Amino acid sequence: MLKFVPPEEVKNVRGSLDLWEYVEKVMPVVKEVKARGLEAVKKYNKAFDNYEGCVSLSQEDFASYSKESLVSLFEEVLEQLSAFHKQTAPKDSAFSSKGVRAVTLWRPVERLGAYVPGGLYPYPSTALMTAGVAKALGVKEVTVATPPKFATSEVMASAFLASKVDSVLAAGGAHGVSALAYVAGAHKVVGPGGPYVQAAKLLVSVDVPIDMIAGPTELAVIADSSADPEEVAYDMLAQAEHGPTSFALLVSTDEGLVLEVEKRVKGEEVEGGLYATVVRDLEEAKRLVSELAPEHVSVYAETYEPPVAGAASFKAPSPFLDYSAGPNHVLPTSGWAKARGPLGPVDFMRWTTLVEVFPEAADLLKLAAELARLEGMKYHAKAIEYKLSKIL
Repeated sequence: MLKFVPPEEVKNVRGSLDLWEYVEKVMPVVKEVKARGLEAVKKYNKAFDNYEGCVSLSQEDFASYSKESLVSLFEEVLEQLSAFHKQTAPKDSAFSSKGVRAVTLWRPVERLGAYVPGGLYPYPSTALMTAGVAKALGVKEVTVATPPKFATSEVMASAFLASKVDSVLAAGGAHGVSALAYVAGAHKVVGPGGPYVQAAKLLVSVDVPIDMIAGPTELAVIADSSADPEEVAYDMLAQAEHGPTSFALLVSTDEGLVLEVEKRVKGEEVEGGLYATVVRDLEEAKRLVSELAPEHVSVYAETYEPPVAGAASFKAPSPFLDYSAGPNHVLPTSGWAKARGPLGPVDFMRWTTLVEVFPEAADLLKLAAELARLEGMKYHAKAIEYKLSKIL
């Protein structure tokens, strides 16, 4: 059923998921994996998944489970994903001013951990979006963690092979995320998942950088009278089928459209929440959606001026972005879209700056020495002043 909400209540459709509660629940798991490594992972595999098989799988292992036709399918998708991410990757740059030459260098992370969730069904697309894109961007070593029941499945094994994954940990949930950080020794952990996964990512971020909070799924649809109600309905149902903690919200300038969408979603079996609100114009719609900052935004309108917080698609269903359009489907949730966008090249790279000083930098060195003394940093000032004396 489509639940109608007034515009001022739109902020409440996300629900009251408290990630702090999950942090408390998974903290013992994360701590034990950190302390005991693989033995703790095996313990939790038995406890949560009744799995006592091999935890660490090599390329040879999952290659034996793969299917050639599926590998070819996934490689074709990866061709588009890789082209987009390579095109948008940051480039080295140089800056020269007042006697200073500063260079920013971008290089791939050397060792990445990618979490690939799995519930009722596997998610090969997430393996492509994380591990596959990472390898395309030059990451040297990628380890994937995924629930045991999918680790050796034909579909996932084919996705791992197409993505050139180096190794797979058959471990899901909080202990799977912890295994990436403390068993695989990842330099960074990325990937979507439910609240247990995201809580674990927050905890391991004390030791290993992460990408973002990415889950559960969220969608806002901005639509005017030109929208096709059936297209809107399918888009909303697609994201709502992710589970009970997901939502899809229709923000429309046309009450008639909303009623038509309601007819089409009525009786459909999805666990996520379906909501709708009617606004005065598209500007109000954009404001409300940007304040909510959901991960997905679909726009079905005659005219539309970006930007809006969230990964937007214009007259295209959000599931297209989930699979093969090019941009990444690992997206910020819980309002994080106010400050960042989809998983992208910068998440698979590290950057550094190099500075070279010339005699023309004397004035900048004097300023630096003054700032150091204002902060009471005597030896900071002396180091700068000594350099100044050498170039004058």
